[in-house]
Amino acid sequence: MINEVMEYLGRMFPNPKPELNYETDFQCLVAVILSAQCTDKRVNVVTAELFKKYPDSKSLSTLSLEELEQKIYSTGFYRNKAKNILALCNILNEKYDGVVPRDPDVLETLPGVGRKTANVVSSALFGAERIGVDTHIFRVTNRLGLVNAKNPLEVEKQWMKKYPNYCNHDVHFRLVLFGRYHCKAQKPNCENCELKKDCKYYNEKRGEENVCR
Repeated sequence: MINEVMEYLGRMFPNPKPELNYETDFQCLVAVILSAQCTDKRVNVVTAELFKKYPDSKSLSTLSLEELEQKIYSTGFYRNKAKNILALCNILNEKYDGVVPRDPDVLETLPGVGRKTANVVSSALFGAERIGVDTHIFRVTNRLGLVNAKNPLEVEKQWMKKYPNYCNHDVHFRLVLFGRYHCKAQKPNCENCELKKDCKYYNEKRGEENVCR
């Protein structure tokens, strides 16, 4: 079924482009950190002003914690995000001369960078063969029956083992877009989905509806 899914998503999203705005590797990393529990649209509003004055780790590190908290307040969880971003800037400046590490395992050691963020950034920027599992990908892959996982790490491990040819940023982003706009958590657009005949979620739901009649 994986080939059918990828072919369908490829037709739906032939040229997937990130919905987060950034111009540099550093800005990409910060934007992804800010996007946790926040919409890309809101992050773009915040970073448009933030990156205009503080485009890199050296300039951003000149802000105080309170100043950065004020600037990113509307992204939610701003205290932790601000603390982590400033710590991240200091490490990048001191250890990496302001350059974002290419290795996802190294990225994951940085403040505020979890496994999903490390995988997303390394695949988007450096072509790492990783899959970043967010809530959309967790939902979509389980619903379609492509994996049978109870948490994001299980999804990642099963996906990379079963579908090694589909571990890249385009696949990640197509799955995210499909989950965000079509296979939504509430009221998924099942009736207009070409994958419904083989979809675990759709067929289980239809079976439950037949039992209730």
